[in-house]
Amino acid sequence: MDFRYSQDQLDLIDAAANVLSGENTVERLRAFAADPTTICKSENSLWQQFAELGLFGFMAPESLGGLAQPLEVMVGVAESAGYVGLPEPLIEVAGISVPLLNELGFEDELTAVALGELSVGVISALQTYQSNAHFHDSFLVAGAGVDNLQSRSSLKLTPCNSIDPLRQLTRVELALKQNALADRANLHGAVLSAAQLLGLSRRMIDMSVEYAKERKQFGKPIGSFQAIKHHLANAYTQLEFARPMVQLAALQGGVAVHNAKIAAIDTATLIAETAIQVHGGMGYTYEVDLHLFMKRAWALSAEWGDRNYHMRKLEQYLFTDGATLGASQTFS
Repeated sequence: MDFRYSQDQLDLIDAAANVLSGENTVERLRAFAADPTTICKSENSLWQQFAELGLFGFMAPESLGGLAQPLEVMVGVAESAGYVGLPEPLIEVAGISVPLLNELGFEDELTAVALGELSVGVISALQTYQSNAHFHDSFLVAGAGVDNLQSRSSLKLTPCNSIDPLRQLTRVELALKQNALADRANLHGAVLSAAQLLGLSRRMIDMSVEYAKERKQFGKPIGSFQAIKHHLANAYTQLEFARPMVQLAALQGGVAVHNAKIAAIDTATLIAETAIQVHGGMGYTYEVDLHLFMKRAWALSAEWGDRNYHMRKLEQYLFTDGATLGASQTFS
């Protein structure tokens, strides 16, 4: 299976990554962490800039002004968003809401979303918690008997605490069931949350490498010590093994999605622990920027199905008659 991007696709991913890394700085994140209420569609937000760059229409059809990119390319943008710890729900709108709106034929709404004039979130039985729901004007509800758009004001949103200081979390009070539309939302959500976990993991490794170059013990940078090198090498190797699993999930769907989310969660967990150890425990503290990305990784690990959920799905698949198993099925 060919995981390579075309040059045009690479250019799109790189352009998005450059904007995200240039605009969403650590200083911006710290300002939001000090006052989370300032994360909104205002002069502090990158919302309009995303619209002008066409990021909301990344997966929208060209006939509606979009770029018509597949999920596997959106994965590249999601990893970049994870790398910078983006607080705005760009990935949720562009990678989950837009494909579903297109599928259901909401052309006017889809056009408005692509222009940044409307923001639509997605609610399913697997994702009843919403991060920064105040960005959304309405929600696409899957599994409520009728799949349609509901305004934010018509829904009961209960504020909740989040481990991530950059996420204003709310719970939607709705009785939902799983259906075909929810399945597709869950697929996109699991794949893109896994991709963001890869970006967060890469950022934590980069931060740890830089710290290991600067921090000295016995007159030498700690990065010169074999124990530190081995920890970072193991973390980087696991990240590189997880990335093709996420790409496969975007291309193939099905059981690959569960494998990808588990791999991304395990990778982020290992790298967060490694980063804390490299920082000598300082990574736990508010003074070190690492905690912003570590807490986001913990939060995303529970979104669109936590590890236990995806492990149960894998178990059900493994014990199903006719399941295709074995090394020969990997990346087939």
